[in-house]
Amino acid sequence: MVDDSTPTVDRRTLLRTIGGSSALLLAGCSGDGGSGGEETSSASGSDGTDGSNGGQAQFTFWTTQVENNRIQVIEELVSAFESTKDSAIKMNAVEEGDLPSQISSARASGTLPAIGEWGLDPMQQLGSGGLLSKEAAGNVIEAVGEDKFHDGALSMTRAPDGGHFAVPFHGWVQGFWYSKSVFEENDLETPTTWESLRTAAETLHDPDNNEYGIVVGTDKTPFARQCFTPIARSNNARIFNNSGEIVFDSPEMVEALDFYAQLAEFTPPGKDTWKTANNTFLNGQCHLIGYSTYLMGDVTDAGQEMVEDTGFASYVENERQSSFGQIVTLSLLSSASEDQQKAGESFAEYLLTGENYVKWLHMAPGGMNPVLEPTAESDAYQENETLSDWGDTLADISSGFANIERFGYAEGQAFPELGQITNQLLISEAISRVTSGEDPETVASEQAEEMRSTISE
Repeated sequence: MVDDSTPTVDRRTLLRTIGGSSALLLAGCSGDGGSGGEETSSASGSDGTDGSNGGQAQFTFWTTQVENNRIQVIEELVSAFESTKDSAIKMNAVEEGDLPSQISSARASGTLPAIGEWGLDPMQQLGSGGLLSKEAAGNVIEAVGEDKFHDGALSMTRAPDGGHFAVPFHGWVQGFWYSKSVFEENDLETPTTWESLRTAAETLHDPDNNEYGIVVGTDKTPFARQCFTPIARSNNARIFNNSGEIVFDSPEMVEALDFYAQLAEFTPPGKDTWKTANNTFLNGQCHLIGYSTYLMGDVTDAGQEMVEDTGFASYVENERQSSFGQIVTLSLLSSASEDQQKAGESFAEYLLTGENYVKWLHMAPGGMNPVLEPTAESDAYQENETLSDWGDTLADISSGFANIERFGYAEGQAFPELGQITNQLLISEAISRVTSGEDPETVASEQAEEMRSTISE
């Protein structure tokens, strides 16, 4: 899933195949079953190899990191792994938006990778289809140390019938960023509760002087859903009940929509997106915005003074605490051979270990946050040009993973049907409607019916 609360990087689809020391760089998707272009090996099998080459285990690794600078870092990690392990890795870097078609093509041609680095949606798609090895994921989690992972991150990868579809790898958290000095001047509490959010938004709203109380998503975009999710979940509002039935029209959801509409009264005019939040916060027009941890890079660029004055509330609380974010996983495919699976497990453990893990995370400081608590607290991770100035905020971000939630996961259950709902922006549409003045109860009822119709098709 693309983080809609951050500026979209101008990416090109980049498929890179690596085998030992040879590399071939190709632009575009060839539609050849996910291999991404010419093969550098004549071996064949579930991922284009037979799992061995003179005793050497070969396997394919897909990653959604397509930027050139990140590819270079991953190449270095791959080479270091190959030099110490009896393995050869072919790496495909696949644009995130192309994953569904590439996975579909690879499934049809029997060329799925042995291991993939991707978000929760492809994990859920493959896991629910029985194509992920829960045993392999469990082996990696156990090897790394289950107690080191944030519980919230582990809950996102948990399979409905037990075990884990994949290994949590890294992620980002969305919360409320605020100007500490402005909050202190106005005697405002940290914006973690419904009441403190509403009070701050109302107090700081001064449209006559081009200043606004808060920015949350009000347009029909994924950003609106991201802002709304922790508010709804903090009120025990859900899309699905335990039986998988749509309950978007519940009293808890109506109340959450109504509260969100109240917050929207203090936003800038028009329909607001992540761009509104980013721009108004950086130029001082708004001192309270919903945004992901990707904001840290922009604030760091604005200077040390702004970094020191920026606070982060990682959760929202009403009936309970809730945070929103994304978990990127290491998914191990059950279609791989036994040798490939073992090599894939070893590679996953390698990526989550020590300086290897830190090196990966530092490719996008603030955007890639550790799901391992010891790493988040380590000097090696925190001593980074972007992160070093943020101090206690890093702990606040890390704590967000303890409460991280999404509408498609609740009480250990996963609801893949949410993908059909989000693809049609039905949640965001509800938000756009209520923030335009429509009645929350009517909107909840009508959108719930639309959701029921969508998942029954």
